[in-house]
Amino acid sequence: MPIERVRALGLVRGRELDETARERLEAMAQAEDAYRAAVRLLAARPRAVQEVIRRLRQKKMPAQAVAEAVGRLEARGLLDDQEFARAFARGRVERGYGPARILADLAARGVERRVAELAVAELGAGGETDRLAELDALARKRAGQMEGLPAAVRNRRLTGYLLRRGYATGDVLRVVGDLSRQDAPGPT
Repeated sequence: MPIERVRALGLVRGRELDETARERLEAMAQAEDAYRAAVRLLAARPRAVQEVIRRLRQKKMPAQAVAEAVGRLEARGLLDDQEFARAFARGRVERGYGPARILADLAARGVERRVAELAVAELGAGGETDRLAELDALARKRAGQMEGLPAAVRNRRLTGYLLRRGYATGDVLRVVGDLSRQDAPGPT
């Protein structure tokens, strides 16, 4: 435990601890343990506030210690749901996920809906043309992996894949339809 926190208790060498001081010292030690465990979690990868809370509770840490540790991390800027949501959404977009899936994944990590929507909206600032171009590129890549399949099977699988990735139904049907028309043999 940091010495400045111990000094704040007014402890003196050789003097016996009374029950109140002992309880305060124990609470401080638990909070410090929770803080250090949270820092280790964040060192592994960025996390949402609720993820950190959930993990610390799984380790059977007292609620007060968890709250204090999370408060310290937030005060130091080490735990911030807005920054986490932005980075998470950016990473998911780069991996080919759509807005609905990103929102669902952020919600599963305990990020507030409003914060998640803002993060996703910031990424979608390019507009409909950019969104459809990204979806088209992903669809073409995936369709290339299904070359030997009959068109109907390929379209069904491609549609399901893109929907599970979190893209809007209308956008998916539009892009898959365009691909299907382009691949259809022309009149002879």
